[in-house]
Amino acid sequence: MVKLCEPSGVPLRSEAFLVSKDQPEALKQACGGRAVSTFCALTAHIWKCVSTTRPMPPDATTRLTFLVSIRRKLAPPLPTGYFGNAVIRVGVTSEVRGIVSEELTSVASRIKGTIRRVDDELVRSAIDYFELAERDSRPAQGSLPMTELRVVSWLGMPIYDTDFGWGRPVMMMRAESERGGRVYMMDGDGDGDGGSVRIIMCLEATIIKEFHDMLYAKFSDLIRSSL
Repeated sequence: MVKLCEPSGVPLRSEAFLVSKDQPEALKQACGGRAVSTFCALTAHIWKCVSTTRPMPPDATTRLTFLVSIRRKLAPPLPTGYFGNAVIRVGVTSEVRGIVSEELTSVASRIKGTIRRVDDELVRSAIDYFELAERDSRPAQGSLPMTELRVVSWLGMPIYDTDFGWGRPVMMMRAESERGGRVYMMDGDGDGDGGSVRIIMCLEATIIKEFHDMLYAKFSDLIRSSL
């Protein structure tokens, strides 16, 4: 863990949380099984935990943003060999009290629904908007407002396939993760179990312990109830 501080003076802490294969599977089963992806289930759980532990007014508006691949959303789709980023950022908003009290299944369904609504028309509309507004669509630097959470998924990327001559990597992490409110998901330790997930987060230092406890408590409850 690395203790950091954003310009406003709020102390931050970056931490990696490893969840074993059975833990995200338990979340998915609680959210409808195969109908819900690992990304949707984990993101819903993380958003609920963060909204509960952050000191935000219950009536404040919290926003979750994440990236959606548009490689197969465009008409015609991008070529299979297209090299480069092809993503669009979308979001879901709610009052803090709503996310805290809403069922996990419902939150995951909202995230899934937002992803499914991304189509050729929406993508081209977004492109037109950025061109007309002359806005820079690159991600903003620095920490996000406390009411905002941004999730980036690297799940499925072959990050453990690189071998420089001394074997497969043991663990992959971001080189820097000092920007508050950002979450990165990636495959676990490269041990071939095909299901563990590493969650890299940067949050306010005062809530990281409570977030940790809440994150894993839900996994334990779900696994216990399935036995």
